[in-house]
Amino acid sequence: MASQIKYYPVDNGDTTVISIEEGGYTTNIMVDCNIRKSSKGDKNPEQYDIHADLLKLLKRKKHNGIEGVPYIDVFMLTHGDEDHLLGFEDNFYQGDPKNYKQANKDKNEILVEVLWFSPMVMGTAGNDDERCFNKEARRRINLHCDKKDARKDAGNRIVIIGDNGHEKIDDVDDLVRFYPGDIVKRFNDRDLSSFSIFIHSPYQKELSEEDVDKNMVSLVFQARFHNSASLDGFSTLAMFGGDSNYEAWDTILKKTKKYGNDKKHHALKWDLFMAPHHCSWTYFGGDSENDEEAAEASLEELDYGRGTAKVITSCREIKDEEPNPPHYRAYEEYVDKVKKANVLQTATHDKKGKTPQPLVFEVKQLGPTLLKRAEGNAAVAGTGAVSTVNKTSSYGSGTI
Repeated sequence: MASQIKYYPVDNGDTTVISIEEGGYTTNIMVDCNIRKSSKGDKNPEQYDIHADLLKLLKRKKHNGIEGVPYIDVFMLTHGDEDHLLGFEDNFYQGDPKNYKQANKDKNEILVEVLWFSPMVMGTAGNDDERCFNKEARRRINLHCDKKDARKDAGNRIVIIGDNGHEKIDDVDDLVRFYPGDIVKRFNDRDLSSFSIFIHSPYQKELSEEDVDKNMVSLVFQARFHNSASLDGFSTLAMFGGDSNYEAWDTILKKTKKYGNDKKHHALKWDLFMAPHHCSWTYFGGDSENDEEAAEASLEELDYGRGTAKVITSCREIKDEEPNPPHYRAYEEYVDKVKKANVLQTATHDKKGKTPQPLVFEVKQLGPTLLKRAEGNAAVAGTGAVSTVNKTSSYGSGTI
C-alpha cells in the first residue's frame, strides 16, 4: 500500500497510525491509543472499532512458532493520560516476547516491537493502563541498562525521548536516546530514507512527583515524508503534540529558531496539524474563561501551515456549548487561520450511518491527499477515491 496517515475517531482522545512504505516493507507507527471496550465488536454503533481495524491494517508474522501474530513496529506514547492510553493493557502484549503464547494470539494481543516514550511522564500512574505501560517500559529499560542481549530483540526494543525524569536510565545505550532537536531516521531496526521524525519536546528536566503536569511534557514531534523533487525536500509534514499547552509551544518556537532548525530543517512547517489537547483552549492560553488574547507563539506556529493545510481535531463534535474540550473558542482560532473547510473533525467529517470513520491521508509526491471513503467501506489506501478539494500548495510541495 502507499504511505499514509490514519487519524481514528476516538471522541476526546488520540489514536493515529503512520504507515511508511519503503523498499517493499511497510513500517507502522502508532501514536497513542484510545480503544474503548464499548467500541469493540460493533457493540456501540456510534463508536468505530479501532482494534478490529488494526488487526486488518497491521502486518503479521510467525512468532514463537505461532502463525499470524499481529505486530506494530513502533508504539509512541505522547503522555500517559487515560485518553491517550486507554486499552493498552487489553489490546497490546506486555512482557517477555519469548512468552507470547497461542492464548495471547487467540485474544488478538498486538506485539509492540519498539516502545517510544519519555521518562518524564513515568511518575505516579493515574490509571490502570498507565500503570501497565510504565511496568512494561521499566521492564525494557532494565534490559537495556543491564546490557542484556535480549534488549535487541523485537518486543524488547525502546527509544527514550528527553531527560531522565523519574527513571534511572544513565546506563541506557545512547543509540536509543534522543532529545529535542534530534532527527530520527531509524525505526524498528531499519534505516529509512523516505521518512524521519524531528523531535520538538519535552524540554523540561525536572518534574516533581507531587505536582505532575504530564501535559507540559507531552512528546511533540514533526513526522516528515521526504521527496527530493519538492521545493523544501518534503512531500508531507505532520505535526503531533499530544496535550501540549501554549507554554510548551512558546518554548518550542524559541528553541527551534535559536538553533536555526526552522530554516535548516523546516521543523515548524506542517501540512497536517493535530490540534493539541482535543481542540482545547490550552494550546492558545491558560484561562479559557477570560477574554485573554491567544498566545503569539501558538498563532505563529499555525502560520507555518503550507498551502491548503489541514487542522485535525481529535475530539467530540465541536459545539458552542459546554462541556469542553473541545473548546469552541479554540475552534474559531483554527478556522481563522486555515478556514472552516480545512478544520477536519474526526467525530463528524465522515460517517457510515452513525459510525464516524477514520480520516486517511495518502502521501503523494505533491503532498497528503485525503481519501474519500468508497461507498459501504471504511476509508483505506487503495480503496478510497481522492478528494476533489485538493489543490497545489503555494510552496510547490503540498496538495491536500
